[in-house]
Amino acid sequence: MTLEKLTIKIESEKDKFNDKFKVLFNPNQVEIVKTGWTMQQYGPVASKELTQLSLDLFFDTTLMGFPPENVQNYTRKIFSLTQPRIGTNPKRPPRCQLIWGTISGKDSVLLPDGFLESVTKKLTHFLEDGTPVRATLSCTFKEWKEPKKKAKILNPIDDPVRIVKRGETLSSIATEEYGDPSLWRVIAVENKLNNPRILNPGTVLTIPPLRITNLSQKE
Repeated sequence: MTLEKLTIKIESEKDKFNDKFKVLFNPNQVEIVKTGWTMQQYGPVASKELTQLSLDLFFDTTLMGFPPENVQNYTRKIFSLTQPRIGTNPKRPPRCQLIWGTISGKDSVLLPDGFLESVTKKLTHFLEDGTPVRATLSCTFKEWKEPKKKAKILNPIDDPVRIVKRGETLSSIATEEYGDPSLWRVIAVENKLNNPRILNPGTVLTIPPLRITNLSQKE
């Protein structure tokens, strides 16, 4: 009986995992890290850390026929999981699912929903012309959960303010304040910004609480 290969399902568009590919060789081991509790000053509390999954993937095109092809034709499929291409303003890398075999006729899921957090490539064998034909990828995946939007308390007297830091954009501020980057226009309108793309460090912004009328200002 042929051993089932590890399958990586990839998010092709938002929340739809239509793409997939199987690894060339199964990993020898999989490490899963989950923190249950963390110690605080007043005692242990349930950890909010998400599950982390690590594994090494081996690639060797000398075992796949002659002449062997460039192994990076295969490793780039893994590296592509780190490239932003899903959504808008800003784009993000695709989420993925890791499935290995079946249990009672159902997929055996190692990672139900997550991102490729990091990947390290080692090229370990080359042809005489320098073509790499063997590689190992050390991959770390991180569990993903839908972020909770931060609720703003409606205060009719005084809206909160914040000072812009270097590198911040209206989209990043909207993500932090409202949990939705597309609500940057709410901040721009409130502060009468003529050019929202120019945001100088030190600028004082009023961050209004979300009202029903604000939601019509989403992109």
